[in-house]
Amino acid sequence: MKEFATYASHRQEGMLLNANEYSENVDDALMEKIKDAVAMVMLNRYPDTTQAALLKAYSKVVGLGEGMLLAGNGSDQMLGYMIARHLAKGKKLYTLAPDFSMYDYYASSYEADVVRFKTNEDGDFDIDAFIEKGLRENVDMVIFSNPNNPTGHFVGSEGIEKIAYAFQDIPFVCDEAYVEFASLPSSVTLIERHPNLFVTRTLSKAYGLAGLRVGFLCGNEQAMQKLREAYVPYALNSVSMKIAETVLDACGDMHERIEMIKSEREKMQEWLKECRGLEAFPSQANFIYVKAQGKDKLMALFKDEGISVRDYAQSPYLRITVGLPRENESVRNVIAKYEEGL
Repeated sequence: MKEFATYASHRQEGMLLNANEYSENVDDALMEKIKDAVAMVMLNRYPDTTQAALLKAYSKVVGLGEGMLLAGNGSDQMLGYMIARHLAKGKKLYTLAPDFSMYDYYASSYEADVVRFKTNEDGDFDIDAFIEKGLRENVDMVIFSNPNNPTGHFVGSEGIEKIAYAFQDIPFVCDEAYVEFASLPSSVTLIERHPNLFVTRTLSKAYGLAGLRVGFLCGNEQAMQKLREAYVPYALNSVSMKIAETVLDACGDMHERIEMIKSEREKMQEWLKECRGLEAFPSQANFIYVKAQGKDKLMALFKDEGISVRDYAQSPYLRITVGLPRENESVRNVIAKYEEGL
């Protein structure tokens, strides 16, 4: 039997800037709305398998018809479902290197092979070369995150459309877990023109609902109908759906939060440019990918201060979630100590 890939979840201790979560819980006013909504949930009844209320609420946010949406237990479940539908032993998944390790996890679950296209350090890559390799390898499915996790690089609509056209006979899944933080538009605007293009989205990042595990798959209505027919019933519980619906109905509150994170990201990137021992790469997500000289010393300083950032072992790279202003100041203080020791 083929060996399974694994995924290491983060530890819940210290100042958590390693999993790209939002740093604060929902505010008191929204929490009261959530409590009132949950109080109306019939816990003795199975969830609505049509997900009607949730899909209606999300359709208003994403600008797609409800028939073009499907919800699941995080966007991870949607990625796993697409891989389960289209891959098997001997089939090939095509992705980037580096990219989200869950693609490997799901592909290995179905004994599929993974073909990787190595990007530049900043996550940028030659789209024509990417297409040429994929066609040469005769891949069966294309998936990558956009913005990329961990680099934060973003492929614009022109590039996405070029890839979708080149691989028009196989599914192309664009994982947009962080797209709300990008300055360029989402690929959902291309779905109607490209029936092989699918987009996954999540409420875990920009909406600060990682604990709910609610994500979405977006696609051409005809293609989504086929996927819906074979989808597992009761993928989401009633409480998660009701909370998500409530937050989405109040989604105007998210704009200020997202703009704050983007502003803090730009401040942090400008500050990091002045650091001698670090190289920070441009990001369109809520995190910054950093290359460090003597990374072990920097990671030790973060540990001493109780700050958790993502460490990519056996490499000079780390990833820092952009947090609240006070958290980002703590990060700068640690890096300043590191710089003094160079």
